[in-house]
Amino acid sequence: MPVSPEIWTGDVPVLADTSAWIAARRIRPARERLLAAVERGDIAWCWPVRYELTVDARDSHAIGTLDRTLEGLREIRVDWSIQQQVLALMRDLARRGGHGAHRLPLADLTVAVAAQTSGLDVVHFDRHFERLGELLSLRVWWLADPAA
Repeated sequence: MPVSPEIWTGDVPVLADTSAWIAARRIRPARERLLAAVERGDIAWCWPVRYELTVDARDSHAIGTLDRTLEGLREIRVDWSIQQQVLALMRDLARRGGHGAHRLPLADLTVAVAAQTSGLDVVHFDRHFERLGELLSLRVWWLADPAA
């Protein structure tokens, strides 16, 4: 399916998916936009993203840097209500779609629901979010052109 990406310009606060953080490592303009937004406090995070970034970290020094960065940013809490909404979304996807329609990455589902609940957009570098944005009427932005 061809993607017509809406690229995030860094001018609105967002919940940053793991894919955005990882893409920022290799795409310089994306990294600059993301880091500028981090400095302004316009990036939020939630626990699934923090877990994935911690697993992806190279060593304890990188984990410490990640911890310091995220602790200075807004946390979107993933509470019981969010967890229940993720399950409801999975059930809805299974009802609407064919076999396996509900099998999206749990972290992506959780990020999308957490963003929707908090009133934030999502910045990402992952095609799953195009579908989730449509399903949840959620504004999703690519951190950079997906062809990059």
